[in-house]
Amino acid sequence: MAPLSEAQQLETLLELQRDLALEASVDKVLWRITLAATFMLDADRATLYVVDQAKNELWSRALTEGGERGESVAAIREIRLPLDGRSLAAEVARTGELLRIDEPYEDPRFDPSVDARTGYRTRSILVVPIDSRDRSRLGVLQAVNHKGGPFHAEEERYAVALASSAGIALEYVQLSTELAAERLRVVKVAEEERHRLARDLHDGVAQTLANAALGIELAQRRAQQDVGGAMSDLGQLRGRLLESQKGLRDILFALRPLALEDGGLTAAVRALAERIDGTNGCRVVARRVDAHRRLGREIEAGAFTVIREAANNAIKTGRAPQVSLDVYEDNGAVVAMVEDNGKGFDVATTLASYASRGSLGLLQMRESARLIGAQLSLDSSPGQGTRVRLRIPT
Repeated sequence: MAPLSEAQQLETLLELQRDLALEASVDKVLWRITLAATFMLDADRATLYVVDQAKNELWSRALTEGGERGESVAAIREIRLPLDGRSLAAEVARTGELLRIDEPYEDPRFDPSVDARTGYRTRSILVVPIDSRDRSRLGVLQAVNHKGGPFHAEEERYAVALASSAGIALEYVQLSTELAAERLRVVKVAEEERHRLARDLHDGVAQTLANAALGIELAQRRAQQDVGGAMSDLGQLRGRLLESQKGLRDILFALRPLALEDGGLTAAVRALAERIDGTNGCRVVARRVDAHRRLGREIEAGAFTVIREAANNAIKTGRAPQVSLDVYEDNGAVVAMVEDNGKGFDVATTLASYASRGSLGLLQMRESARLIGAQLSLDSSPGQGTRVRLRIPT
């Protein structure tokens, strides 16, 4: 079969781009690209390797099987190559440099083990990197054994074009995977928040209301013989109900404070300081709260979640005598900071033990900051207190 002319090569590439735009299956897209590589580059076979960073290796996500006339070639379903090992594909994955080798067995970077396993003989090879738009390495496209002898220099640009198409497809896979992981993280944090809300309602308001209902029934019975005692019991019940009402307001404030709606982050932080001041004997002060810039509602809500969580952590787990809250503007950003003089903790150890402890407080702060595009820094060490700083670009 005669090699394709340049016009035929371009026509094939354009048809491939059109077909890929209509194909929903990424695996089919990668297979079509690999098949097109054998056709356009006049190669005997081609392989599309994907970088697996977790395992530090390349694996063949799509490959075509070929065999020159007279060869007995064993079928192979998957090839895995160490990224730091000896192979031309790994070399291209590491360096990002295109390789066109006419005599692979004379190149010290070539690994003949795959040939040895399959009975195939690699005589010429063309390997190009597959990159994302931000130039991170996603894989490599490899064509083997040009049917006319060695690969030609003019065929490199077609290989690069095919690799670009593969890069778009693999980047889509990567983004889809990251999006799915992000959704799971958001669901995990939201689920923890729902559990905490349900726990607070059950242990606080629900228990108080149940006890109040029982107390009223007992007071009614007592009133038949001892009105004064019954009135005293009702007075105590009223106190407990008022305390329960305060707990319910605290929950509503945590969910969506009215101060945040009306006055923004600055007003909400001042209201938070007033509300939690004195909890567990802790002094909570609004130290420097003077930012006037309003942010988007979702951004203010996310920032307030971080501040509230950090302040609650300082009071409940840090046993801090004093907690200071700041919200101010600084060089095109709004900075929010929660600083305490409590017992502090080892940040790395605490984050590493989240899975076993089942607590998501710090994770919720980090996710809230990430979702609003803010930078979160956490500075703490045992005995030195804790400082949580959130920088929100405006």
